[in-house]
Amino acid sequence: MCREPSHTLDEDRRIICMNSHVSLLRGYRLALYAAIALLPAFALSSPTPPASAQFNRPVLLSETTTTRAVALDSVTRLREPFALASPVRLSADNRTRVMLFAMNLQLDAAGDYSGVTADAEDGAHRIYTLAVEHVGPVPGQEWMSSVVVKLNDELGDVGDVLVRVTYQGVASNRVRVGIGHVGGGLPDDSGAVPTPAPAAVVSPTPNTNPDTAGNLTTVEVQAVIAQAVSAAVALNRAVTVAVTDREGNVLGVFDMNGAAATTQIRGGGQPGRGLEGLSVPASLAAISKAGTASLFSTGGNAFTTRTAGFIIQEHFPPRVDFQPGGPLFGVQFSSLPCGDIKKPSLPLGLSADPGSSPLYKNGVAVGGVGIEGDGVYALDKDPADFDKPFEEQIAVAAARGFEPPSLIRGDNILVGGVRLAYLSVTDTDAPRPSTLPFAGLPGAVNSSYPIQGAQPSSFVPASVGGVSGAIDTRFFPFNGSASVSPNSLTTADVGRIIAQAAQQAEITRAAIRQPLGSQARVSIAVVDADGIVLGIFRTTDAPVFGFDVSVQKARTAAFFTNRNAATLLRGAGMGSYVDRANSDRLMLDGAVAFSDRAVGFLHRPFYPDGLNPNPAGPFSTEISEWSVFNTGLQLDLIKANLLAAIGGANVRCSTIPQLANGIQIFAGSIPLYKNGELVGSIAARPLRAVSRRFVAVPVVLGFAGRCLRDA
Repeated sequence: MCREPSHTLDEDRRIICMNSHVSLLRGYRLALYAAIALLPAFALSSPTPPASAQFNRPVLLSETTTTRAVALDSVTRLREPFALASPVRLSADNRTRVMLFAMNLQLDAAGDYSGVTADAEDGAHRIYTLAVEHVGPVPGQEWMSSVVVKLNDELGDVGDVLVRVTYQGVASNRVRVGIGHVGGGLPDDSGAVPTPAPAAVVSPTPNTNPDTAGNLTTVEVQAVIAQAVSAAVALNRAVTVAVTDREGNVLGVFDMNGAAATTQIRGGGQPGRGLEGLSVPASLAAISKAGTASLFSTGGNAFTTRTAGFIIQEHFPPRVDFQPGGPLFGVQFSSLPCGDIKKPSLPLGLSADPGSSPLYKNGVAVGGVGIEGDGVYALDKDPADFDKPFEEQIAVAAARGFEPPSLIRGDNILVGGVRLAYLSVTDTDAPRPSTLPFAGLPGAVNSSYPIQGAQPSSFVPASVGGVSGAIDTRFFPFNGSASVSPNSLTTADVGRIIAQAAQQAEITRAAIRQPLGSQARVSIAVVDADGIVLGIFRTTDAPVFGFDVSVQKARTAAFFTNRNAATLLRGAGMGSYVDRANSDRLMLDGAVAFSDRAVGFLHRPFYPDGLNPNPAGPFSTEISEWSVFNTGLQLDLIKANLLAAIGGANVRCSTIPQLANGIQIFAGSIPLYKNGELVGSIAARPLRAVSRRFVAVPVVLGFAGRCLRDA
């Protein structure tokens, strides 16, 4: 976060170093590799150096296959090339500070780094001294040190320079850093080799929580799959069947003989734009369908992927012109495999493709079933045609004996007087053959997803402010911000904000839960100005998908309100969206405080929202190309890393560390201020906009910005 330049240069330097460490904290170390294509082997884990590293001297870390440094701007966290002048004015000299990473650079107990020096040599063999302003261990990776150096005043647009550090007279290897531009410069030193960080050796911590995510047993999972496959045989269809538990853990995937291995994404947009036309494994589509029904459904509402498709389109209801976008417009890009919050994630995010059903036992949500088999991963853009797709017929047959109470089905819930979609297939429409024995089903269990019962829950029961709910121990106890500012959110602040939100939810009527008069069920997240999660709390029976969405929303409000939002977006290749916002006099420079409602308003394919045939908002794609799989900035920001994650890469969704799980563009968050300084954001994720407003307002008391705008 950028601060007002009212402190001394020493304080500025301290903020630079401290902010750098904060960004590495709690998963932000992944910003070091920015994107999997850039740094595929920079995994921070084992303290054992690679064989090529020299043990008797400091070792500056490089990429896997070259001697190019792992280096970041210490303020913006952007990669090279580095300009001499910082894009964010934080210190009086406005010089760029570059953060390098080194092994074998442990200081004495006092942390004295006066013996550390640094220099750079350009292609003309000119040597530049680089002032060392900070050396210290990377939090959680103490075997590695971060080194912050200030660029020399005489450095211009020289291209590649060779940089080294020296500690107590012992020089490190030299690594390449682009100044002004990348390329040119001296050849590598004789004998120079890449010095990447050692490969990660991940030892997952087993979840020993005695509570499980629902209570589906192995036998029940087999029964659901057998009912699905038996129905598919009766319809002469070959499909992939997936079953998930209450929190999206995969309990089994069954591939029928002859089932298509892939399915193609089609949302009605132009092929090749966004994700349109992309082929993905059918198993992943089936899992996302089952997981969506699981994560959306609660004791007060039962939703399907058809419901999801009904509430994320450009108009609500779909195909009704001059109506605003759906109440969950944009939610499809949440719970993603590249996110850092929801574990387990859904491989394709939340799905809108009909062919799923939630699973209930004794009126309690326990999981979901998803069917993929028609070769198209899409959504129903014309719900009025009452089509009866075979995938949905099979899903209905699969869920027999596990149906939700009729009262809470999506088609018994109204939003703004509009009845939600649930299923186009009734129990009568679905085939009812004799169920084949599981061992004799035509096909096989997918070896990557063996049959199992409900898995240990990620959530532990807890009470905040006297309100019952649950927490994820990764984000509890609540924390204060580690950023250096007298106005930073304290642990007490975070606890008070979350408690106030939870207490307000307890006295707020839920808009789309049955029975009428039910309390709002919410996920509440607080982040600091750098997007670091300070606390998350779920009230009892809050929909699980809100756990990830609440953080996306909070980060969205904090990011777009920050002074360096435009700079970071340009650095991530999103400059065209910044230019379009600038043309509407939105400079994204901290002068305007954004809620995620405001960001979402700018993200509509009709601007203002729903007014055909107006052009798109500055963050959206024009309606001629727009689809739920091509939404504009929201998708473009994460597309490359999302595709890498779908392929199995361990990357965060965005190359901007403050947006590690992407942005969200439907309402529910506001930024937080103390003494006029942006210090973070609060988001609450109930199931209806009217509830979000009532929950959000009380928690901001004492933390309001002087220029808050809610579009």
